[in-house]
Amino acid sequence: MRRPPLLVFGLSGQLGDALRRRGLPCSALAISRQPRAPQTGEDGVVWQGGGLDTFEEPHRFEAALSLGPLDAFARAVAAGRVRAGRIVAFGSTSLHVKGRSPDAAERDVAQRLAEAEAALFAACRASGTPCIVLRPTLVWGMGRDATVSRVVRLARRWPLLPLPLGAPGLRQPVHALDLAEAAVAALSADARAAGAFDLPGGERVAFGEMLRRSVVAGAPACRPWPLPWATVAWAGRVDGRLGGWASRLADDLVFDDRPAREALGWAPRGFVPAAADFPA
Repeated sequence: MRRPPLLVFGLSGQLGDALRRRGLPCSALAISRQPRAPQTGEDGVVWQGGGLDTFEEPHRFEAALSLGPLDAFARAVAAGRVRAGRIVAFGSTSLHVKGRSPDAAERDVAQRLAEAEAALFAACRASGTPCIVLRPTLVWGMGRDATVSRVVRLARRWPLLPLPLGAPGLRQPVHALDLAEAAVAALSADARAAGAFDLPGGERVAFGEMLRRSVVAGAPACRPWPLPWATVAWAGRVDGRLGGWASRLADDLVFDDRPAREALGWAPRGFVPAAADFPA
């Protein structure tokens, strides 16, 4: 039986959920650690158990798409265990942001992202393989993210939820379905479009306002209680256990999407969440 043209890693994650809802551009072999039936589904996906550390396939795919951890995927490509005519992989704008975090764990994330990108591009240059890395900002829309969806889950349990609603730092949350469109565009883009592209959402919104809109859409019965954002930010700077995010409440984390618009037709929506964006 002829192998599918597309090899996909991470299809069971939130970006995979979005891509399957959007529809894959062709039949695909999906490698997943989660048990799946091996037969082809209605969406043309053939599931195969396994992970990147153990994946070994002599077949050369037309394209390979990574929706999961970039460092593991880069190692597999560099080792020659993933062979494809085109490579598309998701990274993160955390590469730009978390390198200066007071949290050592966040600094490690940024370093690993940078090293993974460098290793992936080096391997693809050596093999002559076009490679695109997509760096989204804060992802939302599938109910599986660790920021706004987590806040909505808390708001559904608590009638009064303290939040730093006045935090002024700008964010550009990006919907997972827009990222699915970007992935499909990257898979069919001209080979000259190789490189890394930041993928921010279509609106710049203050961190506190982002939280407020999320609660209004996903947990309308909850009443957000404003916390002094400056106090939360100060606490984050002096106590690493609160996480690096608290120290960035006044920082504008905004990125230039013009290269992605020109190369990939990137046209993301603004941050206008609805209840459907936070499934239970």
